[in-house]
Amino acid sequence: MKKTCVLIVTYNGAKWIRENLTSLRHSSTIPYIIVVDNASSDYTTQIIETEFPEVELIKLSKNVGFGIGNNIGISRSLQLKMDFTFLLNQDAYVTETTIEELSNFLVKNECFGIVTPLHYSPNLQTIDKKGVRNYLQNYVDQFLSDICRGEAQSYYSIKGINAAAWFVRTSVFLKIGGFDPVFFMYGEDDDLINRINFHNISFALLPQSKVVHLRETTSASSLSYWNRVLKKAKLTKSSLIVQIKNPSFSKAFMILLLFVKGLISPLTAFIIDRDFQEFLASLVATIQLIFEVSRIQKHAILCTAPGPHFLPPQPPLSN
Repeated sequence: MKKTCVLIVTYNGAKWIRENLTSLRHSSTIPYIIVVDNASSDYTTQIIETEFPEVELIKLSKNVGFGIGNNIGISRSLQLKMDFTFLLNQDAYVTETTIEELSNFLVKNECFGIVTPLHYSPNLQTIDKKGVRNYLQNYVDQFLSDICRGEAQSYYSIKGINAAAWFVRTSVFLKIGGFDPVFFMYGEDDDLINRINFHNISFALLPQSKVVHLRETTSASSLSYWNRVLKKAKLTKSSLIVQIKNPSFSKAFMILLLFVKGLISPLTAFIIDRDFQEFLASLVATIQLIFEVSRIQKHAILCTAPGPHFLPPQPPLSN
């Protein structure tokens, strides 16, 4: 019997965590559950401790970000010798058969290292529009064609999809490593997708298996002008890192590419569209990244070799 660990990184997730963990509790295949909490200031950990005592809760003293939080949980899953590790967002929930379907697929298809269910949002009647736009259209357009004709295949090979629900052979992390800590939030999954493909790890989409990703976010209208700029700058910074993080690039070329992608292109767009906020966000992101180019280049070269890069030897358990 294969052992499955579900790994959830939380941060102020009280409004989602009950639905998330309840869906896992009612799964046809009951997994081992690890929650790594990034120092939530709401009632996330209290809900877990009082209502879901079966969950292993790792409470961190500060918010280390999505990627590092996952790395801590992945390290713990490796310690527990789990066959599969299911990375699941705090704002997502599964159907009764999701885990069983994903596990059976990897058991029967040893050539694949990762499988994902079809992502829905905000309910089981609507396929996730962002997932379609950002991944399915680019990486597996045959699937979209097939479902329009009502002829979907049982699975599809795919380059990748956002990490809201990745069902992974735990041993894969020993080859590709964990999430790169140069990313605090946003972009870390795209970077890991690049490494998955670089190391020839096969990734599958299982259309009949479902996960709901609620994707609730802070309304932009509730933020001040400068905070909207900073939020856009975080997204832009992550996107730029993914674009310049190539092991074959010299430091000089990285800086040149950063200048073109981070300043010249946004300036051209500003002249045409007059979106000063977008240009300002790109300027902030580019300035921040100039001081991180050496670190990014070092990590890019490191990740070309197989290894458990960025995974801690053991998770820092709370007292």
